[in-house]
Amino acid sequence: MKFSSAVSLGVCGVLLFVSVAAAQRPAPSTPADDTVAVTIALQAGGGPFRFTGQATCTHEPRGYIYSVPAQLWSVAQTDATRRVSLTLWRQADGAGDMFTLYVRSGGKTYKTSTVKTKDGGSQEGSGEVTFAKAGAGGTFTVNATTASGAKVSGTIKCEGFRAAVAEGGH
Repeated sequence: MKFSSAVSLGVCGVLLFVSVAAAQRPAPSTPADDTVAVTIALQAGGGPFRFTGQATCTHEPRGYIYSVPAQLWSVAQTDATRRVSLTLWRQADGAGDMFTLYVRSGGKTYKTSTVKTKDGGSQEGSGEVTFAKAGAGGTFTVNATTASGAKVSGTIKCEGFRAAVAEGGH
């Protein structure tokens, strides 16, 4: 019995030591560490969507969308009740830009996608997103219409871009 109690006490002591050591270790970096200054000024379905603060902006100069080589830029901003997500693909062969835009604001959702290649994607709505580089960042100008006819327009400005993380298998 003495041996069993000693082992139990020893195991508890080791677990306590490991727990304390783990608690003192710095937390791993989070996606919030990769945010940059962003200004969003959109009209979505007639209502304003304004945001100034930190959000995620990424760029991948050698990406792919459904097996098509393309540069990628993306912006993502989310809070408790609102969200903006924009992805712009610039095809390497010069065939034209494609984008996906998702806006949630005022209890409504607006989605437009012009992504369509021979290997995938499906167009929802129509429109155009242009990108003007400025220093380490740039401004996206949005003029989109959802499949239901709602208009989304305005600008999204990123003060810089972080490297994109590869996803998917295309």
